[in-house]
Amino acid sequence: MKPIRGSQLTPNNVQEECIRVPKVYDWVFDAITTDTGIVLPDECAAAVDLAVAEGRTPLDVTCEVPDVGGFFPLDPPDTDGNALCTVSSRIERREIVVNGTPREIAIVKVIFTIRPLITILDSEGAVICSFRPTISESRRLAVCAPEPFTSDNVFCRIISLNCDTNFIETGIPDLGLQVMLDICFEVQVEAEVKLEVLAKFCFPRENDIEIPTAGVCPPFEWPEQCNFFPRDNCDCQAFVDTDPITGLVPITFDASLFDAPLAAGSYTTELNAEICDNCTLAGSTLQWIVEDFVIPTGTGTGTVDQSFTFTAEEIGMPECTEVLGITTMTVEGAGTVNFADPGVADRTVLFTLTLVENIGSLDDAYAITLTDLAGAPLVTFAGAGVGFVPDEDLVVQDCVTFPNLLGDTTLL
Repeated sequence: MKPIRGSQLTPNNVQEECIRVPKVYDWVFDAITTDTGIVLPDECAAAVDLAVAEGRTPLDVTCEVPDVGGFFPLDPPDTDGNALCTVSSRIERREIVVNGTPREIAIVKVIFTIRPLITILDSEGAVICSFRPTISESRRLAVCAPEPFTSDNVFCRIISLNCDTNFIETGIPDLGLQVMLDICFEVQVEAEVKLEVLAKFCFPRENDIEIPTAGVCPPFEWPEQCNFFPRDNCDCQAFVDTDPITGLVPITFDASLFDAPLAAGSYTTELNAEICDNCTLAGSTLQWIVEDFVIPTGTGTGTVDQSFTFTAEEIGMPECTEVLGITTMTVEGAGTVNFADPGVADRTVLFTLTLVENIGSLDDAYAITLTDLAGAPLVTFAGAGVGFVPDEDLVVQDCVTFPNLLGDTTLL
């Protein structure tokens, strides 16, 4: 047998990871054109009048705008306040028909403040004066910005900015300067979210392109993920909300539960459960209510009222199977039985619940067994084989899990 040599690699397989990222709720591109009359500053107007009087015409005017960076980089460059796009803090919300369907829409107002550099030159190309007028324009946009989003979730960025001028070259009776701006911009609505994704860690590449050095880097390792986060997805999920069901209700009790002899029972059974809502086990609930109509509560002589309420306190990960279109969920756990008869003590029990989702709109069914902590049956309801629950009152659905995706070769 050859000895193992070299370093042992830590697996870096594709696995479930929880990451914090900014989610984009909406992203809009738009453009706006302005045509603004400009009043010359007093000193500049006097300098232009002098140039006209001295015959240094025709005049020329240039307009310069700051570099706003384009599509990249994502963080716009600093323009010293000469090109700003600001989102108003007031967001109006109203219902607007979009593609034939009324939608709740947020209306935001973006305000552009541009300070181009205007330079006036005489016929020889000498600078007469320069100044920066402030030009403001606004635009209203309909975006997806649901409650409780504020303007802090709405970002505006100028993508491109162009400037042109229109003026009277002779300066008579005045320059009549107009500045035209073409502003291309984007508005993006963002919020920070946590996502469970299928991923693996990225590792840096070796320095195999730069000139080699004698330095040696230590191995790069990520901290190992805790095994309790993120939680596993459920393989299936279920919802049950039945009315009290009477008739053929095959419930049996073990005699050890009661001091007095048992009478033949006539019961109703009611089940309320939500297992793995949103395919997550946390928050699952289960309550089973049984009422005995033979012996009214507290009035029995030599017998007891067998009515009780069982509430699950620990619910395990369910298992689901599908045979011939019938889906069955089985879930186990522990909880407390509270008996209606004050002479019967409450007790902690284990449970096994079976939910049966029948084909199509056929009635569904469930069965449940309560046992003591050693596993001996205490209460048994063997109802899984007979459809008796209205289809809409019991729903079992499959959950798409990461192992499902990993086993789907179409994703490779």
